[in-house]
Amino acid sequence: MTDLELLAAFPATGEAGLVPNDWERTEAALGVTFPSAFMRFLDVFGGAKFDDFLRVYRAGADNLNADLLTRTQQARKTMATTRPHIQKLLAERGTETSDLVCWGGTDNADMCFLIPDEDHRKWAVLSVIGRGSEYDLFEGPVESYLLRILRRDLVSDVFPEDFPDEAPSYERHPHI
Repeated sequence: MTDLELLAAFPATGEAGLVPNDWERTEAALGVTFPSAFMRFLDVFGGAKFDDFLRVYRAGADNLNADLLTRTQQARKTMATTRPHIQKLLAERGTETSDLVCWGGTDNADMCFLIPDEDHRKWAVLSVIGRGSEYDLFEGPVESYLLRILRRDLVSDVFPEDFPDEAPSYERHPHI
């Protein structure tokens, strides 16, 4: 099974089915072409909330608090003005805060990003704590990062000790 299939196998509630995403508008507005693996991830999990804590955004969500484009634009501004250590990390990778894509966030204001690369196989995941300097950097796709976090195979410096729950689950909200 793929990591996406393993992640989808966690107990779920809510509306089933593929998630409608507005890829064309979002890619044009952000000036990015998403890897197909990320698009598949959001087609399954866009709008979902894991353990009632970590929200995955959706491209084209009606709710601006869950819209990938809106959240990315807001988070880019935040990162550009408040996180010099992240700016340095990104510069070492040949990118900057204006390239980040915010794919999710938590009730604690933690932010989850994709760090783009010309080679789609080299996109990485960056999670940044809402208040403080802690971050996680994962070299791989979102679904692999999230699966490892939920299985507790990867200990996060960003998320609280009580996340995930003992028996992780998610609630689907494909039309949020």
